[in-house]
Amino acid sequence: MDNQSNSFILKDYLPENALEEIGEMIDKYQVTIRLAKNRKRVNGTYSRPTKHYSHRISINQNLNPYAFLITLLHEFAHLYAWVYDRSFRHNIAWKKHFTTLLLHFIHLKSFPKDVETALFSHINNMKSSDFLDLHLSRTLQTYDKVVLREDEMPLSDLPVNAYFTYNGKMYVNKGIIRKYYLCKDIKTSKKYRFHPLAIVRFVAKGEK
Repeated sequence: MDNQSNSFILKDYLPENALEEIGEMIDKYQVTIRLAKNRKRVNGTYSRPTKHYSHRISINQNLNPYAFLITLLHEFAHLYAWVYDRSFRHNIAWKKHFTTLLLHFIHLKSFPKDVETALFSHINNMKSSDFLDLHLSRTLQTYDKVVLREDEMPLSDLPVNAYFTYNGKMYVNKGIIRKYYLCKDIKTSKKYRFHPLAIVRFVAKGEK
């Protein structure tokens, strides 16, 4: 598949001025790109080549173009770290490649100014998951096409002990622990970790 074919396939998912470059990267390393359904805990994955498969990258197809590009570059950084450093972790090698890729596409003007600013901050404090960077995630979220109902909001906007529903189940917000919110399922009393920017439906304030 040539880079024009790759660009055509990804034209609805990437910023326009990133298409040609991404197509060339895919062709150079013979990467198979798979568009995945929305996954709760990951936005993308990279799989090393095997005897029967080339490099494989999967990306959630529900991401807006800027989130899609950042996720794709995150996974390409894993590819580069594997090819050039035989590394498969979120370590110095991966950070080096990811930083180089982000700066290159910033230079190509692939991101709007507010995303650029958030990315410069992100580069200085890079984590294994880009979407645990709340400033970057909130900035990217403004480009989502989802229209929220009046009672829907990010979990981080709810007070502690507030009740909310998510995927048809009711929970109570027990507060943040490190990067995630700990929430209790009202029916089962089991506790789960939620991303701060998970979109939930507010039900009622709880007792303090």
